[in-house]
Amino acid sequence: MSEFIAPADFIAVMQESFDRGQDVTFTPSGNSMLPMLDGKKDQVTLSKKPESLKKYDIAFYIRRRTNQLVLHRMIGFSKSGEYIFCGDNQYDYEYGVGDDDILALMTAFTHNGKEVSVTDFSYRFYVRRLMFKKRIRRFASKIYHFVFK
Repeated sequence: MSEFIAPADFIAVMQESFDRGQDVTFTPSGNSMLPMLDGKKDQVTLSKKPESLKKYDIAFYIRRRTNQLVLHRMIGFSKSGEYIFCGDNQYDYEYGVGDDDILALMTAFTHNGKEVSVTDFSYRFYVRRLMFKKRIRRFASKIYHFVFK
């Protein structure tokens, strides 16, 4: 059964679960993390947020401007020390996400019925390959727009 709840209610339930030492598993909506996560059938497991994120961690955070809950990959740090995020199926970076905006960290996911931990070698290899391809595509796009504009 699929059920949507208000972001504030979800955050409250999630924090309560973390306070009891439990992880939270749910099915996210959207397609920004395709092909890794299909927002209609895959599930993610979230754990309490760490002190700070590492490059390529997937964080669950809130966009303060819109109060939208987002699950994206952290790809770096801005000059001001804030996080830079991007969905796997996106090319535009999201700047200005601070530590206060981070709600949780994804520690595992279920894709096509198979549970995968973010510490698995196959997952880490997938992430490195994905990020390499993304950098190549961004570079090629800049060249294309420079030449044909």
